[in-house]
Amino acid sequence: MKHIKIEISIDPQAGSTFAEQIRQQLIWLITSGQLKPGESLPSIRRLSKQLSVNLHTVRNAYQKLEEDGVIKIHPGKRSFVLPYDTQQLSGIANQQRSHTIGIILPSMGNPFYHEFIQGVDEIARQNHSLIFICNSNDDQEEAFRYLAQLSAKHVDGILLASHSITTKYPRQTQEAEEELASLPIVNVDWPGAEGYSVIFDYENAGYQATQHLLEHGHQRIGLITCDKEVANVQPVNRGYEKALQKAGINLDRALIARVDGFGMQAGVAGARRLLSLNEPPTAIFSIADTLALGVMKVIKAADLHIPKDVALTSFNNIAFSELTDPPLTSVAAPVREMGVKAMEMLRDLIAGRNPAKRKVLLKTSLIIRQSCGCRVSA
Repeated sequence: MKHIKIEISIDPQAGSTFAEQIRQQLIWLITSGQLKPGESLPSIRRLSKQLSVNLHTVRNAYQKLEEDGVIKIHPGKRSFVLPYDTQQLSGIANQQRSHTIGIILPSMGNPFYHEFIQGVDEIARQNHSLIFICNSNDDQEEAFRYLAQLSAKHVDGILLASHSITTKYPRQTQEAEEELASLPIVNVDWPGAEGYSVIFDYENAGYQATQHLLEHGHQRIGLITCDKEVANVQPVNRGYEKALQKAGINLDRALIARVDGFGMQAGVAGARRLLSLNEPPTAIFSIADTLALGVMKVIKAADLHIPKDVALTSFNNIAFSELTDPPLTSVAAPVREMGVKAMEMLRDLIAGRNPAKRKVLLKTSLIIRQSCGCRVSA
């Protein structure tokens, strides 16, 4: 029989006994293929020493696994993993932590969320958890359906991005509603969300991007923003208005182009609208880098120069921002850190611990490149 080293740990603050934690983790190692039929487990004495727990704790965990039909204990010899029936083992696993995490995104095509997923994955890998990513296409009904489906699949917790949904829904049963209410959920990128959440300083992002254009002497600054007054857009707009107000400039609503979505084509539509004005803006702030791509396309098609004729700033600072021509000045949102913080918060909730903070606010910072008019050395 082959003997391998296994990596498991126990958490004194978790809501289950040490024996149950050992059992759950061994079941996960078997279901995930990290422990295969025929492989032996560490001796009770060896594992108790490794985890600094009583011999009886490990013995209880092994005995329960034997009752489950997962391992065979040979007194005085090694215990080893039995061949198993997938359906039988799935039934056992469903009674335990599933070691799965659900993520509901408004758009998988938006590069803004790519770094967020990387941050989540970094922490999830430490716990050997699988991630299920669901794409709602900015549809609240679809987001709720995914919330219910993930709950039915017994995920350990859910990260909910840029959506305002609750655990109550008219067409669900009371049993399903109660199950959802007990499921650990962390909201991200949605100011004002109930419960635990991780957000950016959106208002300051709008302020920083607009203020920088004001420092370049621009008085007519256009804003390209989403036509939906949603929670993670409103404060960015307020930051734009606040910067103008502090500079003593009256808000001109003709300089605000509201567009459908955050994609490049929406940016094209917004830029065309602003540049067709009798007195077009000399600078534009777009609330997303993906919008800024469309803005750049329109400015260049009009034989105008960035930043000489129209200066440009944006928000998000996603990967391609420094690769545009000219490189895009953008307010950086620590998206990967958002994923890390949200997953750490969810991990604590799943383990039965109260996170250190109920709401985490991440700061933004202006990354200066050439699209605003600054000369930046390479």
